[in-house]
Amino acid sequence: MFCSNCGAIMEGELCSSCGPSVGATASGTSVGPVTDVGLRAGGYLIDVIPSVLMGLAIGWIPIVGAVILGFLLLGYWLLRDITGSSIGKLILGLQVVKKDGTPSTAKERILRNLPIAIGPAMLIIPLAGYVIAPPIASILIVTEAVLLLAKKERLGDMLAGTTVVKKAGAKNVASA
Repeated sequence: MFCSNCGAIMEGELCSSCGPSVGATASGTSVGPVTDVGLRAGGYLIDVIPSVLMGLAIGWIPIVGAVILGFLLLGYWLLRDITGSSIGKLILGLQVVKKDGTPSTAKERILRNLPIAIGPAMLIIPLAGYVIAPPIASILIVTEAVLLLAKKERLGDMLAGTTVVKKAGAKNVASA
């Protein structure tokens, strides 16, 4: 069950974050609570840091560096949530679950990251990757951001049937 107040996953009727007598959404519903868009954006920005570091370390190598970087970034972005939380989500106390609140599978977590992995993967194409990767990545990131702001879920979440919620017992970052 989800706490309708803070979005944390609940065990029974007691929310470990908010306390007793808070409303809950049954895990059988198709719509679960979505965490604060600002927290999700913050988690994404934290997740970008390893990509930037990889780019600085490898991207300067002519042609082959971009191809290697494309493979590394493809793997990183596809597998960033493989354990249920990326680095950014872990730091902010968030996790990926199915929309009904049950744990998501590795397949669903990889599928949800496919749209943001496509752009960096274009670097795999020698020379042309330098030209096509930035606009494709930009279009997909803007699409993800617009959907997140408008519908409170990313394109990847729509494809995989997942959502991002606060972990049970996670402290509210805004009040900490």
